[in-house]
Amino acid sequence: MKEKLLLILLIALIANGMAFANAYTFKVVTNDTTQVCYLVGGLNNWSTTATKMTLASESPRIFTVDVELTEEQITDLTYKYCAGPDWKYQQVESTDFKFSEMTEAGDTVSRFQAYYDPGQEADVTIDVLVPSTVFVCYLTGSFNGWNSTSDEMTLVDESVNGKEFMLTIHTLDTTTLEYKFLAGPGWPYEQTSSTNFNYMADGGTVVCDDFKAIFDPSKVGDITINVTVPEGTYEAWIVGSYNGWDISSAVQATKNEDGTFTAIVPNVADIEYKVWCYNDWPYEEAADENGTSLSSNRTASYETGPVFNITVAYWKKSYTPTGIEQLSDRQITVYSKKGQIVVEGAKSEVTVYDLWGRKIEQIKVNSDLYISRFLKSGIYIVTADEQARKVYVR
Repeated sequence: MKEKLLLILLIALIANGMAFANAYTFKVVTNDTTQVCYLVGGLNNWSTTATKMTLASESPRIFTVDVELTEEQITDLTYKYCAGPDWKYQQVESTDFKFSEMTEAGDTVSRFQAYYDPGQEADVTIDVLVPSTVFVCYLTGSFNGWNSTSDEMTLVDESVNGKEFMLTIHTLDTTTLEYKFLAGPGWPYEQTSSTNFNYMADGGTVVCDDFKAIFDPSKVGDITINVTVPEGTYEAWIVGSYNGWDISSAVQATKNEDGTFTAIVPNVADIEYKVWCYNDWPYEEAADENGTSLSSNRTASYETGPVFNITVAYWKKSYTPTGIEQLSDRQITVYSKKGQIVVEGAKSEVTVYDLWGRKIEQIKVNSDLYISRFLKSGIYIVTADEQARKVYVR
């Protein structure tokens, strides 16, 4: 009987708010000049190359693409279209499209600022001469979404004039190719000149003689960041120059007993970074309660650290883990973390059931904190002091 009741409870709990992604079709009607089309917006961090559409009809000329979005993502979602992999090719209409106004007929773009020719896609070789004090050289630019750590160049020559580095890259569009150099893996080592090199104007053989800092492989190690956070913070993530500001590969911090978090960024020399309360862009730290961005990135150096203690005062958007509930009578908190279920505030007994009502764990608690063993990803029912809640373990 208990198993049946648990299954009924599970269905009810899922109906009350488990969020899953759904596929949505974006469709746009363009003029006949358009050879390719890209969808650009909040769904892909406004990347002009991330979401290429498929030509679905020649006449009328229609492009489509299916995108998986959660209910949270589609809230206030705006977007544009580009007739090529660069803002140079964006729609003439300055007003963004809104997901809330999208119809079954799709959107219409009558004209773009320019039209991409797929014949401009090519492999090009970049050759640079840098000072002899540079140990390594990285290339970044429009060809890789300005990733500062993904493309290390090859040292091909060294003389009294300096060091020569070379790299062959693939670019979707030689006419819009811009690039710059870094004397190390990340933006702290960026060239001093803020002006990008332009392939059409500068070619692929250039001189770059000054950098903000020079990476020294003998001064590399693990940087430890201890973070004091606002009350009610469940997670903390470090994103920065060490990984090209790629939030999908952020370093997750470990929560300490006192509510602070500790993150270790491995094998780095100098980094710029910020803190997020969840590994998604809206959850960035803020300078004030209005969600104002920090005036500059945080910095850390292995040589001057390697331990740094910081305080985050506000979040642009607070995060609550999937499935978390405050159990009303005793303010018991239930959530998942790194493959385990955490229960805070229970006074007597905690029981964990799987999707089929099978008992996974049962324990008499003698403290305010219960942490389960490591569990497989999925939905579980937790009863704490005779109150039941769902939790999703990922």
